[in-house]
Amino acid sequence: MRFDKYFPTDKLKGYIKYYVVSENEFNSEYKVFPSSGLVIGFQYKGQLSALKEKIYHKLNSAGITGISDSYKVFKNTADIGTILVYFTEIGFSHFASHPANELFNLSISLDDIFEKSKIEEVADKLAIATTDKQCSGPYL
Repeated sequence: MRFDKYFPTDKLKGYIKYYVVSENEFNSEYKVFPSSGLVIGFQYKGQLSALKEKIYHKLNSAGITGISDSYKVFKNTADIGTILVYFTEIGFSHFASHPANELFNLSISLDDIFEKSKIEEVADKLAIATTDKQCSGPYL
């Protein structure tokens, strides 16, 4: 299992708390406790599901999880790889016109927030990246 945390450049520190490169070779179920900011995730390999009302729902490979009032349960397939972007409390609002409060207690596809072509561009870059620095682009 791998969970490497990186901090953004000074220019982005007011918007992004940190980035994480997370990999797990085994399937697992885990809880994520509420945080004060939104989190965007890109699975560059493997699949992630969220437990809701006792049923696992597969999540899109590029998604966002809003602020919540309770923990969330996720389940990953074996050999998963994910890039996570943890926003500050107000950081997300500087990158999207979508109101952050409408994402409360949700985990949805980034297609619902941003242009699909932009998401595909990021996914394509992640697919060919071989280092953490390449995954983050110029933002670390």
